[in-house]
Amino acid sequence: MPKAWEIRRYSAEDEGLANTLATQLGLYPAIGRLLVDRGIRSKEQAQDFFAPSLEQLHDPFLLEDMDRAVVRLNKAVERGEHILIYGDYDVDGTTSVALLYRYLRSHCLSAEYLHYYIPDRYDEGYGITPTGVDHAASLGVSLIISVDTGIKAVKEIAYAQERGIDFIVCDHHTPDEALPSALAILNPKRRDNRYPFTELSGCGVAFKLVQGLAQHRGLPFETLLPLLELLVLSIAQDRVSILGENRIFTYHGLQQINTRPSVAITYLMRLGKIQPGRVDMASIYYELGPRINAAGRMAHGAESVKLLIAEDHETAEAQSQILDTYNRQRQDLDQLVTRQAIELIEQEQTLLQQPILILYRPEWNKGVMGIVAARLADRYHRPVIILSRSGNFLAGSGRSSGGFDLYQAIQSCSDCLENFGGHIFAAGLTIREDRLEEFRSRMEAYATGAEHRPQRTSPVLTIDAELRPSDISRALLRQIELLYPFGTDNERPLFLVRGMRDAGGSRPVGKAQQHLSLRMTDSYQRIRPIHGFALGLARYAPDITRHCAFALCFELEENNFYPQSFLQLRVKDLCLESELPGRLEDK
Repeated sequence: MPKAWEIRRYSAEDEGLANTLATQLGLYPAIGRLLVDRGIRSKEQAQDFFAPSLEQLHDPFLLEDMDRAVVRLNKAVERGEHILIYGDYDVDGTTSVALLYRYLRSHCLSAEYLHYYIPDRYDEGYGITPTGVDHAASLGVSLIISVDTGIKAVKEIAYAQERGIDFIVCDHHTPDEALPSALAILNPKRRDNRYPFTELSGCGVAFKLVQGLAQHRGLPFETLLPLLELLVLSIAQDRVSILGENRIFTYHGLQQINTRPSVAITYLMRLGKIQPGRVDMASIYYELGPRINAAGRMAHGAESVKLLIAEDHETAEAQSQILDTYNRQRQDLDQLVTRQAIELIEQEQTLLQQPILILYRPEWNKGVMGIVAARLADRYHRPVIILSRSGNFLAGSGRSSGGFDLYQAIQSCSDCLENFGGHIFAAGLTIREDRLEEFRSRMEAYATGAEHRPQRTSPVLTIDAELRPSDISRALLRQIELLYPFGTDNERPLFLVRGMRDAGGSRPVGKAQQHLSLRMTDSYQRIRPIHGFALGLARYAPDITRHCAFALCFELEENNFYPQSFLQLRVKDLCLESELPGRLEDK
């Protein structure tokens, strides 16, 4: 399906501000627009954005209940109470558990007083469970700290209190109106929130707790620095915004992981074939994160925690190998389920007439539902929910597309569900099979409404700025890199350039000759040839080699694969100039 191209437009006020910033900072106008789009309004804000400082982190005591949480945790430390850290089985949950465990073990308590618990995805499901509470009681635990979960566990936390266990909740998911009766609830999305930043990951909330504890105990902030490697893993893999406070965490977390990685991360990097000092958000997305996630999908999330808290090489190497094995199994399984889901859609073409896809097969593996939903949402450009049987219920995961608020949609059907949770882009749910058709029809009706309909069910590329061919340079690339690290809400910029022609040497490449290697210049040959690489676009080679003019959408990068690096356009889409009017739209 051909992609539509949309150029991001700015108001006259924002255009003027962008030009002012670009002039003040000596930047290309396109970079000024990117800054304005990220909420930057002054030269000083831009400078802070380029070099975020840990001193800019917010006071953890601005979070509601932080004072109570810190006092209770410190009391447990001083008394030598048994503490259990209870987390989710995904990357955000397991890194949260490891972060809190590592800090308490290093600076507060010996390991004999520290315990952790990850529920079994298949036997217990998501969230706080009575089984987990009973396990804590059997260990003599008097304080449970939940991380990346717990905000909806009203009954389970009440049960823990009946068993004489205090509860501190550290969560970032959207709360219901009724909060659990925990001793303290740390969540920036609380309705009574006064914390300046609402988009912390679950691990981010856990970090704020240890930051508050360190301040209370008079420990230097430097004791927290080793934890930043865990925090950046959670931010990347949970796809939370990397603006605001998360930009500070991400910037310094990548520095930490690249200069002083723990023994656990070092072994994961080796398995992912990531060179020391070369970890970026993409390598977390595609190499480190999936391996940590795989344990909870294929076996038990506790295996990931064992790795992340490892202190010796022997344990770290053994656990990283275990996670790598699980990841290979996961890859085979999610590819199988993805193929089966695509076949189901192709057999029932009426599904593609709906603005949301809800698919169910009882035998599908619950552990790969989220991955499959994300792949299908990307393929079909609409929200997707994938369900399988889990005990007496159906359980599944959903992923959003086109700006659709998936959590709000599911919440509108909450009376159909046994349980649900998540946020705008991703959610999980449990439902009885006899309520599935009602849920499906109500979700489709909700998504069909003009107020909620996904913005598009066809592919679209949103272009940040149009460039002249002469703008494409290493100087521009250096300015783009000032925006690094890239991720949610700060994506690598996408540019448009028109009027390009073959400079000799453009050709199909790849085993099946399906890709396109470009060597191009402008129509008047005023610039030196530029290299480009376009996945799956070799069909344009005959026209390009006949010197037809073309336009392309691209990201600018440096190709370091060869002994001598060179500037390269990573082409996201391409069309002939004659096709451009049908492709290009205003946003």
